[in-house]
Amino acid sequence: MKTPENPLKIIIASDHVALTLKTAVVDYLHNCNIEVVDLGPFSEDVSVDYPDYARLLARKVLSGAGDCGILICGTGLGMSIAANKIQGIRAALCHDSYTAHQARAHNDANVLCMGAWIVSPQRVGGILDEWIKTPFEQGRHLPRLLKLEQPTIDPVSRLIREDIRFGVSLSPNPSIFGPLLFAGQLEVGLEKAAEYGFDVVELSLRDPLDLSADDLRRMLSKYQLGLSAIATGQSCLHDGMCLASADESGVQGAVARLSAYIDLASEWGAAVIIGGIRGKFSGSDADQAQQRQRALNALRVCAEKAAEKNVQLLLEPINRYETNFINTAEEGLLFADEAGHPEVKLLLDTFHMNLEEADIPATLKRCSSRIGYVHFADSNRYAPGLGHFPFHQILAVLGEINYQGVVTAEILPKPDDDRAMQQAGEFFKALFTV
Repeated sequence: MKTPENPLKIIIASDHVALTLKTAVVDYLHNCNIEVVDLGPFSEDVSVDYPDYARLLARKVLSGAGDCGILICGTGLGMSIAANKIQGIRAALCHDSYTAHQARAHNDANVLCMGAWIVSPQRVGGILDEWIKTPFEQGRHLPRLLKLEQPTIDPVSRLIREDIRFGVSLSPNPSIFGPLLFAGQLEVGLEKAAEYGFDVVELSLRDPLDLSADDLRRMLSKYQLGLSAIATGQSCLHDGMCLASADESGVQGAVARLSAYIDLASEWGAAVIIGGIRGKFSGSDADQAQQRQRALNALRVCAEKAAEKNVQLLLEPINRYETNFINTAEEGLLFADEAGHPEVKLLLDTFHMNLEEADIPATLKRCSSRIGYVHFADSNRYAPGLGHFPFHQILAVLGEINYQGVVTAEILPKPDDDRAMQQAGEFFKALFTV
């Protein structure tokens, strides 16, 4: 499941009758240099109810507190039934190494259940070894796995397919910004996007001049795709044109570049994303306050231009490890309110929200009137379905708030560009398979 550079973290719980086997499992995992979070119980003398521990562990796994979980009771049956009641959990009851292998390879199970009356401490090592080392095979198993989630989405609050367009993020040029598919191979990416059933594409550009509008029009027409948005972060990342720059020339460069992006976007009715182009604050508190004000003034100028061109600006909160300027949705709302232009909406990205928002469904509801665009990426920034992000919750809330717009996969090209795009396409398609 993990590499030496990314060590595994396993959450474990049991009931009182399975304490001996739980202790053996914890000791074995520690000897394998695997971090373990033990949720208890810690005494055989106090009777506990297995559903309580199953629910506790399931919530921890779904929150990202660990990579997977292990639940143990007398037979393992009670724990597996209780855990599988929780949306997003795939708990597999395994009593030997073969079932452990199949549970990971075919079902991408994220919780291993065992029975202390069936599995002895001496046999548990083989089961754990197979569970830990076996990857999910994807392939023919992926569509089947996605269907497991469908019945649990309330049909009343489901998204309506006619109201949603699905997209994927591409780039016509290579970039040090990672979550882009077919970077530098735009036409190949467009062909694959059409093949895998996407409606639109989002283009990440370093400079609007990198791409001929006539060539883009020809390619989009050829593959019957729309252009949903233009991402602008490469201008800051590569060229130092950042709204929060300590250098006034950097700010003015960002405004000029954004103006050109707006002109290009207006030809397709696309939005312009203000994400990485914000840059980062630096210096003292006073310096940072001045940088924020300059960025706000610059955003107002861009919003005026966007209004003239009927282009929506999308302000994207980005996690704290990438910037110190607008990390949360609340900070994004505040900045958008200060800008004072209705053209400024929020772009909410599940990868960043997973790191920054304490309650993602509540955040979506609170921001419902200001959400202009949504990015889907899993907890590891891979394609949806390859991590542990609870997309079922997001889908339910988006349906509840009547979101009608674009959902775009902005993801890392892992394991490679083609398979990442195929995974995202299969994921989106499965959402609306009856």
